[in-house]
Amino acid sequence: MIHLIGVNHRAQRRMRGKGVTDCQREFQALVESSIKSIHFDLLAEEDHPDFLSGPDVSSEKVADSILLETAKAHGIEDRHRFVDPSRVERKRIGYDVSRCISKSVQGVAHLIVCHYPKREEFWLRKIQSSLRNDVLFVCGGGHIESFTTLLARENANYRVLKDRIGALPCEIKLHEEARKYIRDNPAEFKNPNCTRMR
Repeated sequence: MIHLIGVNHRAQRRMRGKGVTDCQREFQALVESSIKSIHFDLLAEEDHPDFLSGPDVSSEKVADSILLETAKAHGIEDRHRFVDPSRVERKRIGYDVSRCISKSVQGVAHLIVCHYPKREEFWLRKIQSSLRNDVLFVCGGGHIESFTTLLARENANYRVLKDRIGALPCEIKLHEEARKYIRDNPAEFKNPNCTRMR
C-alpha cells in the first residue's frame, strides 16, 4: 500500500543552519509515528538532491530532507529514495514551467493538466517495483488528487495519511480554484496547449 503525505515543501525541507518550524515538526512527528507503526519497504519523496543542495542552489537556500534525516535516525536510510526528476531529467520528459505564472488560477490549472502528469508518471516509474509493498510517499499537497488517480489506474492500493501539512490558506484556495476551473472549462483542457501558460 502507498501511504501518502501531502505537504507544502517548506514542511519537507529543513533549511541548513536554521531551526525546525512548526510545520516541519508536524511532518517529522507524522513520519516518526508512521515508521514506528508500519514496516515500510520504501520511503519515497518528491524532491531531488539538485534542488536541496546542488550547484544551482544558493548558500542561503541549501536544505536537508527531513524524511532522509528521519530515516537515518531509524537506521533505514537505505530504504529512502528521491523520486523527483533532476533538471536534466525534467528537460527529457518535457517538464518546462518557465512560461507558467503559477500564481494565477488559470496558470495553476494548466500546470496541473499539462505538467503534473509528466512528473507524477516519472515518480510512478521510480516506485513501480514497490507498488505491492508498504511505501511512504511524500509529495506536494497539490499532487494528491491527481497522483491518487494515477495510482488507482495502476490498481495500486493507497491511503492519504495527511494532506496539506504546512500549506497556507491562500495556497489551498488557489489549488481548489484551479481544480474548479479545470472542471468548469473541460473544452479548454480537452487538447491542452501546454505551451500556453497564463
